[in-house]
Amino acid sequence: MNNFTEWSNQQKRILIDSSMSTGLEERGLKLNGKLWTAKALKNHSDLIKDVHKSYFDAGSSMTTIDTYQASVSGLMKNAGYSHTEARKLIKKAFDVAKDAQKLSRNHPTWLAAGIGPYGACLANGSEYTGNYHLTENEYIQFHKERIEILVNAGVDVLLLETLPNFQEIKALVKFTKQFNIPSIVACSMKDATHLADGTNFKFVQSFLEKQANVIAYGLNCTDPRIVTNALKAIIHNEPAHKDLIAFPNSGAHYNPKIKEWDNQGISIEEFNKLVQEWLNIGLKYIGGCCCMSEQQTASINEHFF
Repeated sequence: MNNFTEWSNQQKRILIDSSMSTGLEERGLKLNGKLWTAKALKNHSDLIKDVHKSYFDAGSSMTTIDTYQASVSGLMKNAGYSHTEARKLIKKAFDVAKDAQKLSRNHPTWLAAGIGPYGACLANGSEYTGNYHLTENEYIQFHKERIEILVNAGVDVLLLETLPNFQEIKALVKFTKQFNIPSIVACSMKDATHLADGTNFKFVQSFLEKQANVIAYGLNCTDPRIVTNALKAIIHNEPAHKDLIAFPNSGAHYNPKIKEWDNQGISIEEFNKLVQEWLNIGLKYIGGCCCMSEQQTASINEHFF
């Protein structure tokens, strides 16, 4: 059992960070390009470090390394980096998060590898539809190098996040079984009972419950107003379920053409009312996603931890 798994088993609730993109945008960066937050890795690692540190200082126990959009092939295809440069940037993302962790030691903190879906590399919003089709081996080859770099660097947990496609989920979970590092799977949802690609979530859930390397699962970057019903459905399907995670967005709408959010989401106060519902029905890992920043993390920490 690795240290993170041992620690997490002892916790009733775990606060995780919120959006890297919102944190960087609040610090003046424009991210509406194909690399999204990975755009900052080359020239603005100081800002990435500050976002990580701010989440730790706000009470988060787990921060997500800035590699959601930073696959090796994505960095090469969408920004023209060489293979060597792409690998170095992924390792740099780990180093930056590690440096931030060293500056914030008020409570136990952990580093999660941010592993976004193949759809993120397409930069067309398909992480919210799952409308792409690769073979199992093609999915593995896409994710392989990024995961291996981060595992070798020393991440504590693999956060397989915003996954909209059931075939990709199965390929990723199968590939990550070989590592002595736990995985958490957070899915992109179409509604409270369906994965973004239309798969009934009970089939996804049934698969994940059988995977020894998956210690928790749930949903992220989804409208917070569907989370309560989604969690209730999960619990109904599997009363003896694994630990659950939810880090939804603010409820804003994403425009994939201009790659921006409309910022018409719910308030911190409205979000916290929903957080109370989720915790009451057994949610363990809680955080925020797009359009959510350290202010929301601090508010959750103040009210619920």
